[in-house]
Amino acid sequence: MVHSRPGVRLQRSEGRKTEESLSVIRTDMQVRKKNNSGRYGAWKRHLQIFIQVLILFFAALALLFRFVIGVAKVSGDSMDPTLQNGQTVWFSRLAEKYQPGDIVCFRLPDGELLVKRVIAGGGDVVDLTDEGVAVNGTLLDEHAYAHGDTKAEEGEVLYPYTVPEGSYFVMGDNREHSVDSRSFKAIVGAAVKGKLFGV
Repeated sequence: MVHSRPGVRLQRSEGRKTEESLSVIRTDMQVRKKNNSGRYGAWKRHLQIFIQVLILFFAALALLFRFVIGVAKVSGDSMDPTLQNGQTVWFSRLAEKYQPGDIVCFRLPDGELLVKRVIAGGGDVVDLTDEGVAVNGTLLDEHAYAHGDTKAEEGEVLYPYTVPEGSYFVMGDNREHSVDSRSFKAIVGAAVKGKLFGV
């Protein structure tokens, strides 16, 4: 007769339980690691998408300001009362030609950025009379925007003045406090950065 050894069976049973517990712990740790890895991967993908969207947004914004719209600040009171000193203005870069009455932003050869109103375009004849500004023999009605007397600057421009083709004769609305085409003659079209909107 073979007698069983209770102590040996007990040890083997406890060993199996320990191995099972360790196996459960290892499995649980693996599941947690996998879940954490999945969460990290999803978070990383979301972050990458966010960064890509952000890059595209700023690239589109840069292109918008480079080719479509621009911003400038009015310096001085030459466009008063239409525009005030220090006022921020927006302009469109899309226009290819400008009409009398348009307010434009342009750059002088010395780099200074100015905002003035277009009075006449290429081929037009501008004359300053006692009654006001005449273009091609017709007196302009400027009561809606012009302020002060429109006087010629002595020795700068001879009137009647024919605006060169592709150029614009511009003046500030505050005629007695504006340095404009009466001083530096007509501006070339290439110097015009754009037409103001919202004014």
